[in-house]
Amino acid sequence: MDVQVGNMLRSALEDGRKLLAALGTGAQESGDGRVDGMVEEFSKRLVTGWISVPADAAPERVELCIGDLVVGSTYATPDSPPFPGPEPAGRNSGQQIRTFSFRVRGIWPWVKRSTRITLRVNGRPLPIHGHGMFLTPPRDGKRSVKALAARLEDGYLLTHTGRFVLSKQLDTAWQGRVMDLYTRVRAVLHDDFGLDAFLMYGSLLGAVREGGYIGHDSDFDAGYLSTRSDPREAAAEYQEIALALVRHGFHVEAHPASLHVHDRGSEERIELFHTFFDTQDVLRIPFGITGRSMVTRNDWQGVREVEWPGGKALLPVNAEQLAEHIYGEDWRVPKQGFVWRLDKTDSAPEAELSTEQRTKIYWASFYAQTHYTSGSTFFEFVSGWPGIPDNVIDIGCGDGRDSCAFGTTGRHVLGVDQSPVGIENASQQAEERGLGDRVSFRTCDVADVTDLGHAMDEITQRTEGPVAFYMRFFLHAIPEDVQRGLMHAIDTHARPGDFLVAEFRTDKDAENTKVHTKHYRRFQNAEVFRSSLGEHGFEVLHFEENNGLSPYKGEDPVLCRAVARR
Repeated sequence: MDVQVGNMLRSALEDGRKLLAALGTGAQESGDGRVDGMVEEFSKRLVTGWISVPADAAPERVELCIGDLVVGSTYATPDSPPFPGPEPAGRNSGQQIRTFSFRVRGIWPWVKRSTRITLRVNGRPLPIHGHGMFLTPPRDGKRSVKALAARLEDGYLLTHTGRFVLSKQLDTAWQGRVMDLYTRVRAVLHDDFGLDAFLMYGSLLGAVREGGYIGHDSDFDAGYLSTRSDPREAAAEYQEIALALVRHGFHVEAHPASLHVHDRGSEERIELFHTFFDTQDVLRIPFGITGRSMVTRNDWQGVREVEWPGGKALLPVNAEQLAEHIYGEDWRVPKQGFVWRLDKTDSAPEAELSTEQRTKIYWASFYAQTHYTSGSTFFEFVSGWPGIPDNVIDIGCGDGRDSCAFGTTGRHVLGVDQSPVGIENASQQAEERGLGDRVSFRTCDVADVTDLGHAMDEITQRTEGPVAFYMRFFLHAIPEDVQRGLMHAIDTHARPGDFLVAEFRTDKDAENTKVHTKHYRRFQNAEVFRSSLGEHGFEVLHFEENNGLSPYKGEDPVLCRAVARR
């Protein structure tokens, strides 16, 4: 590390120690010299605890120490809501209880079984529930405390996710990459929607408290102010923004109240949050806040562009007011172990993305980056089945993988899917492979039974021959009520001689490890599905429930395969 930077860090640390000394000790000590408090949990991933101080005491710094090496620190803050403390470690105190936490998954490679790990306030250790005044690791790590000390000297620190990384204040390469990503995301919001992507959450806090990045932050947070006041409309706009980002080439992971935006193949990401003023002109943030103040439409003063490490960024004009709204009155006090699920005071769940909306975003992003050149194992099985019709409607066709595969056998195919990105890619694939004369696609949400009926009419009315209703990996991707509507539509349109073929995950696959984990799945009973085929007038020709049918990247799901004919 540059000598000047190292001196700056050491100087800042010494200034902090002097400030704490000037503020006073605050934390109370018992007669034997122990600090009044306790570490209530110390697991492989998380440390939580509390101290007892007078209500007017200065902020108390809690240090995580490996031997004598301080590897992380945070401030204990008034507990709201309280951490659930294990019995009998009750918090018996007439003074103010302040809590703290650390994520610690990254410390274990650096310690040995002989290493003493402590949590200290004013240099004195806190008792650790179930361990005494220190904890020793259950096994030896492959590295050493000495090596960790050298890494910390070089500017690495313990993040709020529990890993040691180079401080974001020093990592100029990361700053450049993430600012390039932010600038391009900002352009999409401005050009396509007329919205401003401004610094939000940790990035906002860093701007007003640190004058730049918070060293231990793990990503870049941006937000925008919706033009909608109705929460569901705000969520619909959020979905449209996500789909637009996918169209512009970004990989988007949708969570109920945040979008993780990446360049494909890159670890850097933007977390994009939506905010809106409700019908009472009060600012609502679906992801949540931990403060208790209110921000109204009259308080909002727009945004301004500021110089930012690695580029330029937009900052709300009333940034400090927004920081207090999000993080509370003590937003100026660093809290490395901040835990949203425990400290949250308000959110707007009614404006969160629904499961259906997140699923649509997932598949749009998936189809935009996933391309197959051959049919699935289920296609191969069905295509070789005696008597399978020459006309196929591929329901939930995705990017047209199996639709095009059926086309190469000479069959006529209509593929339907709710994802415009999937349909666009499927149509392009069919044209590139010279299948455009017999393979076609249309966007259709099967939850819309009227539109689904029109799609089925397209293929059943253009041929007098039988039709195969083909569904691969689709039934487990839709809710139960949507499946009922789909089966009713097939029942209504199916004629004697038509086939129904399906492959889906069963309830026996629910607990198995999945390669793709970020989308909706509904695991259903295979025998119940078999019974439903008879109820809809189909004779079951083949039925099996097993693994080994469609292995994928080490995953071998338990699937149901069914072939039935009316």
